Amino acid sequence: MRVSLTILSLAFGAALPLAAQQTSVVGVRPLAFGALFPGVPRAVLRTDPANSAQFDLKGHPGGSASLTFLLPAVMTGPAGATLPLVFGGNDAGFSGSQSITSQVGFDPRTPYLATFTGNRASVFLGGTANPSVGQRAGAYTGTVTLTVVFF
Repeated sequence: MRVSLTILSLAFGAALPLAAQQTSVVGVRPLAFGALFPGVPRAVLRTDPANSAQFDLKGHPGGSASLTFLLPAVMTGPAGATLPLVFGGNDAGFSGSQSITSQVGFDPRTPYLATFTGNRASVFLGGTANPSVGQRAGAYTGTVTLTVVFF
């Protein structure tokens, strides 16, 4: 079975129209668990360059942004089958340099206040898929939403 999470990004700019025009959030890569085997969990680290989710942000140097994830508890597959997901306390990361190797880890289950050093940054997300021993074969999908409020 192959599984991946679709990413949906939402951005909200400051009250000034010009500020809103200069900020953005783009989903670059979905969180992908690849082929899974029944009963064998698969963890994807936030530092995995091929399988972790990546969102690119454009903000203001010295500005801040509140990052809030909406994370699914399961992915949905064939005939309504579900596949449990777990997101741990260090499964998200913020990089002011957009480098996957230079991140500050944070808990994606709680809001995080990020500070921009330049005008671009990236957010990365990992997680764990926990297929059951009797997991139905097939493609599973889910949606991760990142809401960004720029200050």
